[in-house]
Amino acid sequence: MRLGCAGLLVAALGLAACATSEPPPAIVPLPPPPRAAPAAVRLAWLPVETRASASLARALNERLARVGVDGVSETFQAPVSMEMAQLAIECIEHTPACYTAVGHSLGADRLLWAELERGGHGVVTVRVSLFDVGGGEIVKKAEKGYASAAAAKSGVGPLVDAAFGASVAKADDAKGATP
Repeated sequence: MRLGCAGLLVAALGLAACATSEPPPAIVPLPPPPRAAPAAVRLAWLPVETRASASLARALNERLARVGVDGVSETFQAPVSMEMAQLAIECIEHTPACYTAVGHSLGADRLLWAELERGGHGVVTVRVSLFDVGGGEIVKKAEKGYASAAAAKSGVGPLVDAAFGASVAKADDAKGATP
């Protein structure tokens, strides 16, 4: 009987010990791993060569340097014009494949450039293009013909604004610049 009582006593003490012990710690889930920073999107703007019309080329280059494109984290000036970049890689066609090759050679995800085309009677056509290198397509384009290079020079601002929206105008306001 002593053993029976002793067994009951041990069992009772064991239950009491369990009843007074602390609950196991709660399992807390680990936080999710940190998200990788979004990949940098690099925009190369290719300057217009001054041989076409020095003052018009300068006006276009100044405007292209201030263009803001959504999603772009870094903008830089390419060392050469689109024409020279294409000659350097021996791909002179105006095709997505050639523009993609230019983008890869410059280490850019987007390309921005302007082209000047002279017509009869002093007419100048200005084209501004934004090319997505990864997508292989022109995503924005603006084109306008002007009666002269002087008219084109004064019309460059509104043409670029029409293609790229208020981001250029806001940059101008912040700098106190005029087109």
